[in-house]
Formats: sequence, C-alpha cells, structure tokens
Amino acid sequence: MEYEDRFRQNQRPKYDCLLFDLDDTLYPLSTGIAKACGQNIKVFSVMCLLFMYVVDTSGTIDLDYMVEKLGIEKSKIDDLSNLLYKNYGTTMAGLRAIGYDFDYDEYHRYMTDFSDCFYPHLISLRVLWCFVHGRLPYENLKPDPVLRNLLLSLPYRKLIFTNSDKVHAVKALSRLGLEDCFEGIICFETLNRIHKNTVSDDEDDIEFVGDSNTTNPTTKKDARTSQIFDIITHFSQSNPNTVLPKTPIICKPSEHAIQLSLKIANLNPQRTLFFEDSVRNIQAGKRVGLHTVLVGKSQRIKGADYALESIHNLREAVPELWEDDIKSEVAYPGNLAVETSVTA
Repeated sequence: MEYEDRFRQNQRPKYDCLLFDLDDTLYPLSTGIAKACGQNIKVFSVMCLLFMYVVDTSGTIDLDYMVEKLGIEKSKIDDLSNLLYKNYGTTMAGLRAIGYDFDYDEYHRYMTDFSDCFYPHLISLRVLWCFVHGRLPYENLKPDPVLRNLLLSLPYRKLIFTNSDKVHAVKALSRLGLEDCFEGIICFETLNRIHKNTVSDDEDDIEFVGDSNTTNPTTKKDARTSQIFDIITHFSQSNPNTVLPKTPIICKPSEHAIQLSLKIANLNPQRTLFFEDSVRNIQAGKRVGLHTVLVGKSQRIKGADYALESIHNLREAVPELWEDDIKSEVAYPGNLAVETSVTA
C-alpha cells in the first residue's frame, strides 16, 4: 500500500494549474496595446490634475480655461502617472488611494470605448476613466493558432489572472482566438466588488470566477472625497513625514491580491506555474510560493524560475510540462467562465 501511494505520487505531474497574465504575456508588447493605454493614462492624468485645482458646483471643469490659466506642465503629468503606477500597481488603484472616489462599474464601461462620452469643453471626472482603455487598437490583436495549439496540448487547469476588467479580457482573448483555452478569468471584478471599499477575506463574500448569479448595486458618488493627497509634493520632499495612503483596490503586485486569487480558484501555490511579463508581479508571486515564468525576457531575474522571450517558446523553455504521462488534451467548451456581477 505504501509502495502504491509512493508510486502514485511519483506519477503525479508537478503542476495542477497554469496561471497566465493576459496583457503583454499572451500577446507581445509590439501590438501597441500597452503604449496606447499609457498614452490614455497620461491624458487621464491631465484631467485629474485639473480636477485637483478647480471644480465648479456642477462637478465639471472647463478644460480650455483650466489649461490656459493653470499651465499644467507635462513633467507633472508624467510624475503623477509614474508615481501612482510605481506605488500602487495601477493608476486606478493609486487614484483611489489619494482620494478620488468613483463608480467602478462606470469606470470600466467608459474604458471600453469613450467615443460617445467626450465633450470638447465640459467633462466630469467620472467619464475621464474612458480615456484609459478607450480606443485601444484591438485590431492589432490577431488570431494566434500556434499559441492556441500549445495551450490545448497542455493537460492542466489553465486560468487567466489579470488586473484588467472583464470586457477587456474577453475581447482580447476573443481577438487572439483563445477564448476556449481557459477554464476561467480572475479579473478586476473578481477581486473588487463594485464601489466597495474593502473585500472580505471570507470566501462566501467573494464570487468565484464562474459565478454569474450575484449582482452588485452601484452607487454614484462625487469623483472626489473630502481631501486629495498630493502624492507629487510628497515625493518631492527629501524626507517625507507622511505615510502614503492605502488603496481599497485589490490588484497585482499586491501579495494579498495573489493570495486571494489562489484562494478563490482553490489553487495550491506550490503546484501552480505563474506566467507574467511584469518583474514585480513575478517577484510578488514568488514570495507567496508560486513557480514563476517571466515572459518577454530571455534572461531570468531574481524571483523567476524560467524566462521566455515569447510565450511561443514555452515548449522549448519548459519542456517538462509535456513530459508527464497524462496524454489527454484539455479544452473548455462554450464561453469563458468569468466574474459577471457587473456590467463592465
């Protein structure tokens, strides 16, 4: 009996699940998606800076007037974007941390396409979010039959774990022809209830990637809370005497976000292989016990067990994934199981 148990353990594959980031991992940086998103974030940052100075009683600002009178410098725009991303993982998480309040549902809805929500002179902060993912060049994403065949030949659970919203994730996977290659998606909505300041550690309060039965009410609020934390001034001081505010948004590279995602998907980090293009996300994953693959680099860095210049090099870089005796191919018929509690 003991021999049989030991034999079964030896026959068991090293991994139970492959956990994939989406953007710049399953498709290359050269598609221009990341660049376009970065440009949109800079435009959004302009609006945030303007909003920090003058807002009229209707909650709108005259952009032409404010640009002319305030003379916002480009360097300050870059500083805001960079500081929020560096310290909070995403611009959205950083804006929530420094005091902006907005409806997450509206944010993601406007992010998808802002062609109908821009007004030349008057604009409210809640619609400024449309600049972030709006008008991304999705046409640059083409079907990838090579990657599709690679994924379908892997006899493991496969999940997407992305900071982006559900709509963007599904659209990108569909454009790549990979929509049926994954069991489900762990996305922004999975970890962040709509306009909820905290996410409970109680699993009953967290919706699984495939749960589509629960809906969350949304609440429209002013885009600003009572006070905005000036993060640019904070870091301009040689010895800042204030502590950075925390964000209520849960996202990578937070170790809590990764641990919560593993809990939701019922994954053992020691038996999960994590694919990411972000060095800090890789290192956060390693700290929580994941096996890690850095995508987009040919050289391994601290925290990465493997490095792939392209996801297409997966078979050459990690051949042991195909060396197990399990021969069955895994495909997931029908639509992806995604978090569907909101309209994103």
